[in-house]
Amino acid sequence: MRMCRAVTLLLILNGCATGPAGEAVCDGTAAARSALAAALVADGGPQSREAGRTLIARLDAGCGGP
Repeated sequence: MRMCRAVTLLLILNGCATGPAGEAVCDGTAAARSALAAALVADGGPQSREAGRTLIARLDAGCGGP
């Protein structure tokens, strides 16, 4: 289920994360990305942690994050 959510989020963001809309997505998801990272570490299994790391890394790269 978590993988499905992660893939869905990635597909949505991939389609709309350009120009000004991309900035809104980046700003609007900053706290959620941090919360996802913490939740994956706290109670995610190995596959969900890997999927979360990949998703967060791609979002951070697109949003100019760490």
